[in-house]
Amino acid sequence: MAAKNETLHAKKRDVAGTKACRRLREAGDIPAVVYGHKEDAVPIQVSAEELDQALRSRSRMFDLRIGRKKESVLLKAIQHDAFGDVIIHADFVRVAMDEAIEIEVPIALKGAPKVEHAVLQQTLDALKIECLPGDIPERILCLVAALQVGDSVTVADLQVPAGVKVLTDPEVVVATLSPAVAAEAAIEEAAAAAAAEPEVIGRKPDEEGEAGEEKE
Repeated sequence: MAAKNETLHAKKRDVAGTKACRRLREAGDIPAVVYGHKEDAVPIQVSAEELDQALRSRSRMFDLRIGRKKESVLLKAIQHDAFGDVIIHADFVRVAMDEAIEIEVPIALKGAPKVEHAVLQQTLDALKIECLPGDIPERILCLVAALQVGDSVTVADLQVPAGVKVLTDPEVVVATLSPAVAAEAAIEEAAAAAAAEPEVIGRKPDEEGEAGEEKE
């Protein structure tokens, strides 16, 4: 069942730049932006405490109130600080509740195989789907309790709620139960391959996307 939308209260933001946004955060607000659905992007600020409480619901859909105006929005991206503990910026996208959207939702393993000397590996963490905003599931469960050594679960095996269309290739493997020795060998081989890659000198950091903090 889709989670109930949380309400977020926001104010239009008339400041930009690294220093100004830092002062906003020190005052307890998070700089953000809302855009999309054939309307202009609007810089906003939301209470850090209110945003944190809303995120605890694990919902991606919110009713965003800016003054007397209410919009249905999807949380598109969140940017954290270097330690990954503090939210420093958020992106929201406007949506129409009667129009299907494409989105990725997390895949969670459920159960534990009753097999000794085996290792369960999850190779796909998220599923791309299409559905109405109100039908976005919190997560998709992957049942693994009945797996035997050598068994795999593919996207085609996943059960999704009514109204949800899966866009990920159905043949993609989600999880595999492998013999312990074989799994360890695969991990060591992957680590060795990564270590053998040449180091790139002078590479520039990736440019920030829409979730990036504004520069001064």
